Amino acid sequence: MDLRLWLSGLRPKTLPASIAPVLVGAALASRHIDQLGACIDISPVPQACVANRAIVEPLRAHFWPVAILCMLVAIFLQIAVNFANDYSDGVRGTDEGRNSAESENGRASKPQRLVASGVPPKHVLIAAGVAAALAAVCGLAAVIISQAWWLLAVGAASLIAGWFYTGGKHPYGYAGLGELAVFLFFGLAAVLGTEYALSGTVDALAVAAAICCGLNAAMLLMVNNLRDIESDSKHGKRTLAVRMGRDHAITMLMVCCILAWALGLFLCMYLWMPWGGILLLSGIAVPIRMVSSVPKHQFRTALSDAGFQTLLFAVVTAISAIIA
Repeated sequence: MDLRLWLSGLRPKTLPASIAPVLVGAALASRHIDQLGACIDISPVPQACVANRAIVEPLRAHFWPVAILCMLVAIFLQIAVNFANDYSDGVRGTDEGRNSAESENGRASKPQRLVASGVPPKHVLIAAGVAAALAAVCGLAAVIISQAWWLLAVGAASLIAGWFYTGGKHPYGYAGLGELAVFLFFGLAAVLGTEYALSGTVDALAVAAAICCGLNAAMLLMVNNLRDIESDSKHGKRTLAVRMGRDHAITMLMVCCILAWALGLFLCMYLWMPWGGILLLSGIAVPIRMVSSVPKHQFRTALSDAGFQTLLFAVVTAISAIIA
């Protein structure tokens, strides 16, 4: 077994899309718990403070176990989706010729595809199943500890959506709905689900942060689909980039980037005025380079930048929420 090939098949540059929303959701949950537990130090202690502390204590007790489990769920789910995508595209022939395609500065700009590289499809499918099972086990453990039972439905929907992205008779990834699914599951569901599992509630700040994370995750997929636009079109994979055409898809990427950064700046400055915004602005060169790299077909750089800006937003938001 070629370990380097399997590591490439993991598509590590997509993992920030799964790590970032959990980090953001956990930080905002921590902020909410701290605010709920805050109370004026007077005697006798107000009844409202007593009630709030009764709520906060169990939340703090299981915060780290649930946070770690949520992170593992997101990572294993992303890996499962990547392997399932590799399997489905491989058996359909969509990945034909991709491994020998472009290069950038003498390096391959596309990750090695396992099935297209000769790995038996059954092995890739088993790997996807193992990763999905690990995500399910971690998710079930998080739900049991947090008692957020409705998140079982979110987890089941995430697994189903991961398979039908490129699997089944009518995969929605072949119909141009991939970006929407990524926005919903790696944005709204991941951030809000994490916050709810950790704090028992969802607030407006988390919704704004979830939109940012969703846009960042969608941009990762947009760059990926712009890279593969010719081969996808050839094999009947009607991604959003194929449907819109290269120029319009690049414009859409720019619009999403502007929206994500505008909302992200507002959120970070609201949490930690003005330093949150200043800290986020320190990385403004990254999205500019990402957007400018795509028309030049420098997709290796663009994908790295898309992943970096996803983590940058998550880290700055987490710092701003915790310090504030």
